Amino acid sequence: MNDVGRSRTSLFLMEMIVTVLFFSLASAVCVRCFVNAHVIGQETQELNHAVAIATGYAEVMRGTDGDIDSIIAVYPEAIKGNESYFSVFYDENFLPCDAGSAKYMGDVTLSPNGAVQNMNVKIARIADSTVIYELEATKYMNHPGG
Repeated sequence: MNDVGRSRTSLFLMEMIVTVLFFSLASAVCVRCFVNAHVIGQETQELNHAVAIATGYAEVMRGTDGDIDSIIAVYPEAIKGNESYFSVFYDENFLPCDAGSAKYMGDVTLSPNGAVQNMNVKIARIADSTVIYELEATKYMNHPGG
């Protein structure tokens, strides 16, 4: 009788160990899935903000006369590089900020081509220089000078 009780106890302990191992593996898979979902959610949020910002630049170009000064007038936080380039820095919430506390950067390059004004917009993460979103926009100018 004593040997039968011991064998039942051993069997019960083996079942408990297998059950604990199974739930440990299942929880590891679930945690990995939740972490991946969180990362994908952050990347999607970044992309949505980047698309909205880049589209805003293009709409301002199309709604104004298309030159760099009229676009910068709408974006007072923009830093003008030359006659065809400007940058705007953004914090972690995609709000305009100074370059020192920026996490993201919007680069806008204008290139006139006769009666057409071309715009290239790149929204990038500053930490690793990864381009999140890039947009090409075009505006037909009424005359070649703008």
